[in-house]
Amino acid sequence: MKKAAVLGATGPTGKHLVAELTARGAKVRAVSRNEARLSRAFPDPAVERVVANLLQPEDAKRAVAGSDLVFHCLGFPMERMEDHPIAARNLASTLDGGPRCVHVSSYWSYIPIRKLPLNEERPRVDGNKAVRMRREAEDILQQAGAAVVHLPDFYGPQVHTSTIQRALEQAVDGKPIQWIGSPGVRREYVFVPDAMKAVAELALRPEAFGERWIVPGAGPIAFEEIAEIVEKHLGRPLRLRAAGQFALRLASFFLRDVREFLPMAPTYISPIHYDGSKLRNLLGEIPVTPYAEAIPQTLDWLAL
Repeated sequence: MKKAAVLGATGPTGKHLVAELTARGAKVRAVSRNEARLSRAFPDPAVERVVANLLQPEDAKRAVAGSDLVFHCLGFPMERMEDHPIAARNLASTLDGGPRCVHVSSYWSYIPIRKLPLNEERPRVDGNKAVRMRREAEDILQQAGAAVVHLPDFYGPQVHTSTIQRALEQAVDGKPIQWIGSPGVRREYVFVPDAMKAVAELALRPEAFGERWIVPGAGPIAFEEIAEIVEKHLGRPLRLRAAGQFALRLASFFLRDVREFLPMAPTYISPIHYDGSKLRNLLGEIPVTPYAEAIPQTLDWLAL
């Protein structure tokens, strides 16, 4: 890995990936549409900054030119999910005879999830529009030879949007925690720095490309257990407001973000855990930060 381009570098996965690749001695190009965000996120002159919009074919070519590896970390909001396949097609057109690509995606393309633990062989069919758009983008890039990495819901420093991250942010701010579903349901999360270490290591393996890979987290945990870790670290009790699907439907009449999230609600109130055996068979044992360490680190970052 001599030169790596990170697309969507100002997002949480992009920021941590740039840091991980730089620490490994790679020359890194950070790519984003927003020049001001690039400058704030990467003041170090050792990181090359390139402003490019991956929805434009010429920008996609310019973004990856001269790179050995490309990490696609772009994420679009719910109202712009149609942009995922567009960006994927533009990037795929640059890969024939060009750099290798790792696409950092989510587990969404497996929704609706029919069997646990979730592994790479589970069916990727049906689902709502957001799911289908993510799936289409992944398939475009995999067919072009990319390694597609599926992450659980993630949290950690630099993260701003996820169910667990939002709850931790509300806890730091002293607000009631708005939790989706029962606090006793056990779900698995991944600490972003851990995930990006695995992604960087995966990119060094030629056999990873053209395949899909699930990066597991630290195992399933209930929010009740998360709350104990948070209360111990903050030294005060939490106030919790749990909302089921009926409450979310009512709120969706008044709140746009809830309305956009509603199609995903059945997945987010259900248990989920991941089978990382395929990744472990390739990389060996994957270092994972326990929740009892990673959650306090995240709280401290949120308190800054």
